[in-house]
Amino acid sequence: MGSMILSHKPEPVYHKVQWGINADYSGIFVIYTFAVHPAYLKNGIGMALMNFAVQHGMKEHAKAIRLDVYEKNLPAVRLYEKCGFKYVDTVDLGLGKYGLHCFKLYEKIL
Repeated sequence: MGSMILSHKPEPVYHKVQWGINADYSGIFVIYTFAVHPAYLKNGIGMALMNFAVQHGMKEHAKAIRLDVYEKNLPAVRLYEKCGFKYVDTVDLGLGKYGLHCFKLYEKIL
């Protein structure tokens, strides 16, 4: 129904951003490949995945969770903001050749 990857490896551009907390990435989780199957949209799957990420982060004593989202992916932006993630910056992740120019960065301090 849905999936995501939690990693301690940031995108290279993350190192140039002024985050809300300054910490080594061994204490930060980054969400990658967050997806919910279209047949299961609007059923709470995305919220459940985000809640899992936060609970897992707290269990592992992480300081924050970070993610990026294509700026025009408004359903995902709304979900992240509803889950308490704060907008930090907008960056180019180098995916312009795929028509994906600007990504919003979000962080939730745990």
